[in-house]
Amino acid sequence: MSAMRIIPFVLLVTGCEEFAGKDPGLGYTDGEAVTAAGVADITVSVTNPESAFLLTADGDHYVAVDQITDPEGRVVFHWEDWYSASNSLTSAVWPLDNEMVLNWPIRGEEADLYAGDWTVTLAAIEAGSGAYKNGSTINYTVQTKDDPSFATGTVSVRLVYTEGVDELTEVTTAVDAAIERWREIWAPMGLTPVVRQTSSSLDGDLPYAGDGSESIYETTLDSFEDEITLIFGETIDGSNEYLGVAGSIPGTLTANTRSAVVMGWIANAGADGSFSELDISIMGETMAHEVGHFMGLFHPVEQTYDRWDACDDTPNCASAADCEDRLGANLMYPAPVCNLTSCIEQDQLSAVQVEILQRYTGAL
Repeated sequence: MSAMRIIPFVLLVTGCEEFAGKDPGLGYTDGEAVTAAGVADITVSVTNPESAFLLTADGDHYVAVDQITDPEGRVVFHWEDWYSASNSLTSAVWPLDNEMVLNWPIRGEEADLYAGDWTVTLAAIEAGSGAYKNGSTINYTVQTKDDPSFATGTVSVRLVYTEGVDELTEVTTAVDAAIERWREIWAPMGLTPVVRQTSSSLDGDLPYAGDGSESIYETTLDSFEDEITLIFGETIDGSNEYLGVAGSIPGTLTANTRSAVVMGWIANAGADGSFSELDISIMGETMAHEVGHFMGLFHPVEQTYDRWDACDDTPNCASAADCEDRLGANLMYPAPVCNLTSCIEQDQLSAVQVEILQRYTGAL
C-alpha cells in the first residue's frame, strides 16, 4: 500500500436487518468500521450457495477498495493492478467520492466465491492530497445473492417517470416498445429485465447521475432491495444531448446519491421530437447499455481511444474508423454509430461481458 493515491484521470460517465419488501434471494448485512493506518477490513461471510456479493460504502473521506482476500488468506485482488491500467475493471479502485460500490466476483476469471470469510480492505482517502486517513468512519452494506447459476438471470428494474411524463402517451408507448427491444437484446445472454413502472413528482430535468444527487437518493429509497432504479424524465443536466447516464460502474441496489440510471425522453425522441422506429430501437439499446454500466460493464473503448475495458474478448482499437468497424455493433460502444439514413444495431456482447452481467448481485 502506498502513502497516497492521486486520481490519474476523470471517469466519464449498517448491524443485520431483514428485508421489508420482496424476498429477492439476497442476504443483507450492514455495519460501520473505523480506519487504522488509513484502511479498514470488512468481513463478508459467505455460505453455500451464495455466488456474489455487492459492497456499498460511504465515509468521511473518499472511499476506495485496497484489496480482497479469500478465506485462505490469499490476496485475489489488489488496487495497484488496476489503478493506472489502461483497461478498466471496476471504478471501486479510484477514490472518486465518499461513496463506493464493488461487485465481486467481476469476471469468470476472478476467484469464485466459496464458503468462508472473505475480507475486503477499504481505504479512506483525503480528496486532493490522496493521503490515507486514520480514524475515518466508513459505513457499509453487503448484499449477497443466493444464486448458484451464472447461465440465466432476472434483473428487476423500477422505472420512475418524472412529473407529467407518464401522461404523455407517445412517450410511454415508445418506452414500452423500447423495453421490448431491451428484452430482445438480452435474451440471447440468458438475461431478462422485469420492469415495474411508477410515477413521481420529480422535476423533469434530471441530475447527471454520476455527479450524485439527493433526489436520486430519496427516489431509490422507495425501490425494492433487488431493483435497479431507472428514472425517466425530459432532460439531463439541462441538456438535450444525453440519452442516458448511469450513476456508477457498478451501481448499488441500496440507496445512495448515485444509485440510479437516468434517461431523458427529448434526446431519445430525436431532432423532430417524435419517436420513429429507429428512435425506439436506439432507446431500447440505451436502456440495455446504461443498465449494463450499472451492472459493471465499461465501454469496450473510450472515445479518447486510449482506454479499454478489461474483457480480453473485446478487441482493442485506436481510431474512430477502426473502432466503429470492430466494435460498433457492441451494446456497450460509447455512442450510436449512424449515417444520414440508418444506424448500426448495437445488440452484441462478448462472452466476458455477459459473465460480468451474470455475476452482478442483482441478476437473480
